[in-house]
Amino acid sequence: MHAIVVVAGEVDERDIWPYAVWSDSDGTQTTLTAKVHDSQELVGVLAALTALGLEIVSTLLIEEPLGRPPAGEPDQ
Repeated sequence: MHAIVVVAGEVDERDIWPYAVWSDSDGTQTTLTAKVHDSQELVGVLAALTALGLEIVSTLLIEEPLGRPPAGEPDQ
């Protein structure tokens, strides 16, 4: 699963590693992505980002179809 997390403000990718990866920013909000195995792990990622002082604006959890690797990842 992948989580898309939007936080307020701009974020330096070095500040959020290894919890998430920087995806995009418009200056007022930054979109991050995180690979998680379940919703409980997502809660842990959100807690870590919040502990870093980030304000979570929204989240979206996306499940990948079974039997297919996520986009950009090689077949195993």
